Amino acid sequence: MVTTAVAYIRVSQEDENPDNQWFVIREYCGRRGLNCIRLDEVGVSRVEDPFQRPVFLTALRIMEANNISIMVAESIDRVCADPEHYEKLIRYFAERGWRLEFVRDTDISEAFNRVIEIFERLKGSTDSAVMSVVLESQIKSLKDMIQLYHKLKVAVAREYVEDVRRKVKRVIERLRAEGKIYTKPTIIHWIALYRTGKKSFSELTKSDVEEAEKYFFEKYVKPYKEGVPIRRLWRRFLEIERPVIDMIARHRIVSSELSKKLGKEVRRQELQTSYLAFYRVVKKLSLRA
Repeated sequence: MVTTAVAYIRVSQEDENPDNQWFVIREYCGRRGLNCIRLDEVGVSRVEDPFQRPVFLTALRIMEANNISIMVAESIDRVCADPEHYEKLIRYFAERGWRLEFVRDTDISEAFNRVIEIFERLKGSTDSAVMSVVLESQIKSLKDMIQLYHKLKVAVAREYVEDVRRKVKRVIERLRAEGKIYTKPTIIHWIALYRTGKKSFSELTKSDVEEAEKYFFEKYVKPYKEGVPIRRLWRRFLEIERPVIDMIARHRIVSSELSKKLGKEVRRQELQTSYLAFYRVVKKLSLRA
């Protein structure tokens, strides 16, 4: 006999692909002989109360109406990640005898469902006062376990991300030193080139670029952070940095072989001093400072 379950999928960003979770859940359900009803919750943070999420509430209503007693999720934080909401979630499922199964967090699944089993066994076999004490104790233990699990999970994830970042940085630095990486120059690079009087970007040092950033920050980012409209700063940039803009124009070398691509080359150079390019640099430096 095939058992029906609800597959709850949650992603924080609208550009995330819920199919990644569905692939994992579908494989799990296939092994367990579960026929899963898929429900996607898109654009919802993991710390938001699950009982305030429209799709999660729909999942609960479907389970209630169709006598479904199992919900499957990829991991605990797809359903609940705020300690304040753990107890509410545990109580809700325990009172109904429902199971929650987390594909990637099997230890949490087992502990969670053990609480439900204890609750079920105590029903009708002991008075409500004793049952309440036992349940409170079990819920507290489970909450503590989930919180510790989250702390360990976050710590491991951060270390992993930092390790990957360090490795990528080393590889990029090596490839750049070997001349195998081309970095598209920004406004900052052009300003650095003009202010140092150097002939090519390859001659620029890290300190040259940093000095250009400091100059740009004082002239444009600082006023922006103080409330000057970015459009006004853009117009100021066009006036003050006219020599830089002219230098960019002079660097346009169009040979006879590339004459057919002249329009494309012009557009590329114009983009380097466009409002959008200016806006991006101002925003980036304002966040960094």
